[in-house]
Amino acid sequence: MSIRVCGGRYRSIRLDCPASRVRPTTDRVKEAIFSTLVHDLEDSVVLDLFAGSGSLGIEAISRGASQVTFVEKSGECIKVIGRNIETIGAQQRSIIVKSDVRTYINTCPASFDLIFMDPPYHKDLASQLAPHVYKLLNIGGILVVEHSIREEVPLAVWKSKRYGDTAISYFIRSVQ
Repeated sequence: MSIRVCGGRYRSIRLDCPASRVRPTTDRVKEAIFSTLVHDLEDSVVLDLFAGSGSLGIEAISRGASQVTFVEKSGECIKVIGRNIETIGAQQRSIIVKSDVRTYINTCPASFDLIFMDPPYHKDLASQLAPHVYKLLNIGGILVVEHSIREEVPLAVWKSKRYGDTAISYFIRSVQ
């Protein structure tokens, strides 16, 4: 399976997708996410949690992000992310971390302007982890959570959209 970059500098470039049980964000949903974030990407520092193929972080690079950290625990996915970053030539703007997301967020010293979190559905990971991930945002930063429509994320939502069984919820960090 392959996916594509939907916009920006690397628009239409095809990316690899892991063969394992990864549920890549569809082009339609990805385009909707990035049309919502259009003014928030230039020179931003981005975190892509549960990165899978890396397509959300790579889309951010394509649209002007200065640096993206990809966090993924699957060795297969890590290799695919590396190949996809090479495909667009963005090695200097990318950091790949092989780690469990819970471990990473509990030890991360950095903060971010934009964070994508697309955990596996039906494990309640979005609701469990989002409050902790939110703390990694800079003031004014945005957390984008892709989750099942059956799962509630316990934060004050800025925007939310539904696409079939998928919900995209946006949260803005307004206070310490």
